[in-house]
Amino acid sequence: MRSRFLEKRWVASAFYIYFMLEQVRLVLIAFAIGFLTRHFNPLNWSQIKEIVFVKLDQIPPTLLVTLGFLGTVLALGAVLWPLARIADWEAQKSGNYKYRTSAREHLKRRGSF
Repeated sequence: MRSRFLEKRWVASAFYIYFMLEQVRLVLIAFAIGFLTRHFNPLNWSQIKEIVFVKLDQIPPTLLVTLGFLGTVLALGAVLWPLARIADWEAQKSGNYKYRTSAREHLKRRGSF
């Protein structure tokens, strides 16, 4: 009996160590990305400011609104379309579940309905 307890304890500590190492790895990656960003300056802020404040003033507002609307629709479509496909797949997968009951049946069994 004691060996099972020690074995479970060892497995739990192994998972804890793995979890801690994973967090250390993520912190090191975040530090490396921040260091490289600061050192090599991939974001040229003067060029970004020029694009935002100078070049966007030259584009008609109706085009900006249209592009913003299309961008929003495409972003939502990129999220909602795969979700709909996943929901359909899950519904088909659980369609043959033999213990499937409705909420009304559950409420009747409990006597709450």
